[in-house]
Amino acid sequence: MHITQYPIQVYKDFEKAVGGSEPHFQKLLDDGYPEWAAFAHGLQGDKEAVMWLLKGPYPELGVLANGMVNEPGAIAWLQNNPDPFFYIFCQATKKEPKAIQWLEEHKLYHILIIAEAIRKAVKLRTKRETFWYKIDW
Repeated sequence: MHITQYPIQVYKDFEKAVGGSEPHFQKLLDDGYPEWAAFAHGLQGDKEAVMWLLKGPYPELGVLANGMVNEPGAIAWLQNNPDPFFYIFCQATKKEPKAIQWLEEHKLYHILIIAEAIRKAVKLRTKRETFWYKIDW
């Protein structure tokens, strides 16, 4: 199934899971959407979740998770993918105006909502991983 065609409840649960809600993460698993649960954890920095996506039937989600944190190889893959959606989705999480406009023109409002949730989650992850007080003495 294409990433844009899941039931709306999956996107709602993902939005909460990527924000750190373990009950929503578990709900995604229980409802049969392990790819979305792994995507949420991957965006939070779980490398094993990203590897599971990359090695399984959901490699595009693994590449997206890497691209959303600016991994150059992932960005190149997304740009060269025949389906423009993946790169546009990635760019929408970075508030790229043309990407947001494209999603609006294609009436993918649910993707815009999760793009914003992803942007916030990645921002928190970046702060957590690079905050100034983490200095080795």
